[in-house]
Amino acid sequence: MDEGPNELLKSAVAEAVGGRVTALGEIKRTPLEYDAFLAHRSVSRVRGIAAVGGTDVEWSMIEKRTEGPGLATSYLLDNGAREFDAYASGVLDDIAPGVAAPRLYGSELDSEGGRTLWLEEIGHDGTRPLDAETILAAAHDLGQMGGRWVGRELAEPWYFTEWIDRHSQPEAVERGLRSLREARPATSARLGDRLVAAERLVLEQARYRSFLESLPHTLCHHDAVGANLFRSDSRTVLIDWESIGAGPVGADLASLLFSSVRRGDARAGVVVPIVDEAVNRYSEALRAEAGHITPEEIRLGFDAAIALRWKLAADIVAGMDAGHPPRRGSLPGEEPAAALEDLIALLDLLLNSAERARKRALSQLSANPRPG
Repeated sequence: MDEGPNELLKSAVAEAVGGRVTALGEIKRTPLEYDAFLAHRSVSRVRGIAAVGGTDVEWSMIEKRTEGPGLATSYLLDNGAREFDAYASGVLDDIAPGVAAPRLYGSELDSEGGRTLWLEEIGHDGTRPLDAETILAAAHDLGQMGGRWVGRELAEPWYFTEWIDRHSQPEAVERGLRSLREARPATSARLGDRLVAAERLVLEQARYRSFLESLPHTLCHHDAVGANLFRSDSRTVLIDWESIGAGPVGADLASLLFSSVRRGDARAGVVVPIVDEAVNRYSEALRAEAGHITPEEIRLGFDAAIALRWKLAADIVAGMDAGHPPRRGSLPGEEPAAALEDLIALLDLLLNSAERARKRALSQLSANPRPG
């Protein structure tokens, strides 16, 4: 993409400022930290001065760029195309009463297959890491979104469909089991019975997949972690709609509560005490839109979606054996001891959710045995 102003960018600025732009002054791009380990993807804050009706107007927006197939990997291409299509489809224009996507000011698909989105810049009204109030408000809003889309046909060809494999990471099972089974004595002493429970969790991943596939489905963001979540004007604004697609009720709540702690977007000491309240708020909001969905189905979806994240256990063991806990990307300067305590608390949440999902599903099976 050219560095200088072009007509598509000028059109995007006009959309942002709400008036006809006759000229753009000097444009300044400031790269933002975003998936720095993924080459050929960039996110920048773009700002400048626009001439609008004889007046100079300051403007600012987010420019999200994915290079074309000559440079970017298939993973990035798929994600960039999916978000591009989501905006083009209009599905993000009115996704739920309390949930929004950043406003789209303009887009470009260039001759080399590169995609650019010019998006509204969103401010966050809360704290980071997320506080309990923000998490509970987001749980309610995600429930509204889940309820609005339950029962609708979710068959767009660009929707993301591999979310279970993304979380359960079947390609890592062999190595993960080896880590759990060969943990050093000091690690085994610290983690105790968690190692046996974690090994069973890994071996029973197919069970949790079947639970999730059997539940009512809705439209999911599939990456509703704290880093992608903003509270703005009493709404939950979600960025990065690269994984949008169908998923079971409760799945987005699992991302919010579990994955936010795993990344360092929230603290276990904040999240663990409010899990039940968050599930209740999500459930009440979802059922206000779709009353035929039961609280038990929602809780099973939430718990089983968390159970997919077995790799946390293997990562903790591998880190402890190597003398340091797994790093959390949103807390790069975190004290190792504090990180380990938080992650072990999250491991307990993982194992408890997996056991609860297993018992609930077995209970439902015994209550409703299959004929024949």
